[in-house]
Amino acid sequence: MPRQTAAKQQGAAVLFYVAYQGSLRDIQINPIVFNQVVVNQGSAYDNDTGMFTAPVSGIYQFVFAAQLCRGDHNNMWNLMVNGDRRMACYAQVSGLDTTLNTCYYMEELKKGDKVWVKQNVGSCAWASTTSKTITFSGVLLASEGVSTLGGKYGSGSSCPLPSLGRNRDMVSSSVGRRASLSCVTVTLLLCCLILD
Repeated sequence: MPRQTAAKQQGAAVLFYVAYQGSLRDIQINPIVFNQVVVNQGSAYDNDTGMFTAPVSGIYQFVFAAQLCRGDHNNMWNLMVNGDRRMACYAQVSGLDTTLNTCYYMEELKKGDKVWVKQNVGSCAWASTTSKTITFSGVLLASEGVSTLGGKYGSGSSCPLPSLGRNRDMVSSSVGRRASLSCVTVTLLLCCLILD
């Protein structure tokens, strides 16, 4: 039991959310160094290198989002793990169109694995000083067989879904709160599919 408690405490402390202010235009950037650290609980994201280093082995989820520039661009970003491309994030717009492109990735990492975002030539994204439309984030979902949300994972055990019945007060008429709860549920369902 003490080991599970330690894993929960350690796992719950690993999350980051960083943003890039300015434009990333048409050149390769490897890695993108996000210049605004909003949250870095566990200090696993290095603001000098642009790299996240897994402080413990476990299952992590990462999200990269970019507001695309107007005009014709061949947008592609890669999520890199230890120098290997693990995910390609494509987005195409033309003319005066723009959109916010969001990509999700989940993987079981070992302690010390490094994760970052690489921009390929021809990509273009922009963000103002307040918009936070180029972002990179990650969270440790489970470590040492224990979910950071409670319960065990793997080895035939069930996925740790929260009980919505006893936490009805968490859901309000606020769309934002409902969306947040839905995102947690979707993340957990994806976790279950991968682990089963």
